[in-house]
Amino acid sequence: MRVLQVSDSYYPDPGGVSEVLFHLSHALKSLGHEVVILTSRHPKVKNEEIVKRVGWRIKLQANKSEVIWTFSPSLPFEVRNFIRENSFDVIHTHGPFAPNLPFLALLYSDAVNVATFHSAFTGFNYYKLAKFAFTSVSKKLHGSICVSKKALCEIYPHFPKGNYRIIPNGVDANRFKPEGEKIKDFSDSNTILFLGRLDPRKGLPILIKAFPAIKKAIPDTKLVVVGRGQPPKDIPPEVKDSILFKGEISPEMVPVYYRSANLYCSPALGGETFGIVLLEAMASGVPAIASDIEGYREVIPNKEMLFRKGDPHDLANKAITILKDDSLKEKIREIGLDTAKRYNWINVARETESFYKTLSTKS
Repeated sequence: MRVLQVSDSYYPDPGGVSEVLFHLSHALKSLGHEVVILTSRHPKVKNEEIVKRVGWRIKLQANKSEVIWTFSPSLPFEVRNFIRENSFDVIHTHGPFAPNLPFLALLYSDAVNVATFHSAFTGFNYYKLAKFAFTSVSKKLHGSICVSKKALCEIYPHFPKGNYRIIPNGVDANRFKPEGEKIKDFSDSNTILFLGRLDPRKGLPILIKAFPAIKKAIPDTKLVVVGRGQPPKDIPPEVKDSILFKGEISPEMVPVYYRSANLYCSPALGGETFGIVLLEAMASGVPAIASDIEGYREVIPNKEMLFRKGDPHDLANKAITILKDDSLKEKIREIGLDTAKRYNWINVARETESFYKTLSTKS
């Protein structure tokens, strides 16, 4: 099959959707399909294998996070002409009700149309607005993929007539693994790692509030923060020297940071439909703890790995308990490794391929 994957956001912009597009596209290619990614132009990127770039990217704030939209006066014509010049069997949009690339791809598509819903929108009823604004293109969808039950629960009440399938995201086991390079500077302390954009909904301030209690109980602990964004200003002075802000790192260094840590923490406050960062951490062999939110419960298999959302005291207690107990730490590490093995990208691609074929026979 000739498959077009569509998203406003893609590498070198970091994030879960970029990861999904890259790994799903290459896994589908390994199964014998021809795959092209349609995304926004980026000033740092020119020639790429299997990628077609159009328009220009604009950064906006939405869903308490940074999002990429594609814009140019000629964008509708670029998308229309590209789709008409290529006979795709499947057009697979990611975030199909974004107002630019996914919307335009669906608008001009004559192929089998599939959408993946990645986000759980918070703060306003986005899907009610989408139902009103994008009725015409929603009717062109032959099937929809939700990455978790949480994502399905978000979309289904507004579009109950859709053909849905839950297919989780995957993790690259060749990239994220316990064996490999580690950061030597981390070996002389208990290192807690936060890796993600410094957006409000990612919950970094909760972890920082918890850190003084962790530091008091385990004095050699340090917190390493990796990700794009402005660090919080209200850092407790007694732990300021023990919190290291590394900023944005290269994709090659991400697994190195994971496997160098003693504990990974994701204190997200909501808006997460699937814990891809948790899978990456667990596949890298680092014990992981996370907020007890819907999107994470489907990935985290053990209650010992979850703390109450927005509660720095519960977070601190979980971290202290795990870091002080080597047998518990090893138990959680092994649980994480076993969990990550179930989310192989080839398995995800096979499920996606099966859905494509099912929809193709019905269209």
